[in-house]
Amino acid sequence: MLEIHEISVTPFEQNCTILVCGETGKAAVCDCGDAAPVLARIAELGVDVELILATHGHLDHIGGTHALQAACKVPFYFPEPDDFLREGLSEQASLYGWGPLTPPVVDFHLKDADVVTFGRVRLDVLHCPGHTPGHVVFYEAKSAKLVAGDVIFQGSVGRTDLPGGSWEELQNSIRTKVYTLPEETIIHCGHGPTTSVGREARTNPFVRK
Repeated sequence: MLEIHEISVTPFEQNCTILVCGETGKAAVCDCGDAAPVLARIAELGVDVELILATHGHLDHIGGTHALQAACKVPFYFPEPDDFLREGLSEQASLYGWGPLTPPVVDFHLKDADVVTFGRVRLDVLHCPGHTPGHVVFYEAKSAKLVAGDVIFQGSVGRTDLPGGSWEELQNSIRTKVYTLPEETIIHCGHGPTTSVGREARTNPFVRK
């Protein structure tokens, strides 16, 4: 069974997630914006991290990934169309008044329909562009859970006014990739509380099913 632990990190209150296989204690970390609190939670949980994931390349989602890589020495999975954001991490940091950040090194590039595994957990990768060109989400069918990054939030959706964003693509991603999942699917959002596919499909004021 997949367990998901959320940690709010960075001044943007981004939800980093630690995904844990309840049967084996193996884990994956997704969207590490700041390594220190994530490493503290990993130690608290007593899990064995096997890999690092990112939904997209904004600094609040990958700013701490290089440090996490150094600490855990595990591979990093990232969507290739967002490499321009990853490579420009220092420029992003400067723009928002952050200190210098080192871009993480990618071991595997993610694309639509890929499958990522750790422990006995299988994550389906769905390409959901719009917030960024390469944005992906991670779906675990057995427990009906979705790590959605900044595609959709409770009662809201991701911004499309940043470099590479597209309102048309975001709407299409939500309708064809998110809203086609089972209604009971729990959505773990990049910011804010969890929600469900059914709730957002019926009530989201920006994109309805």
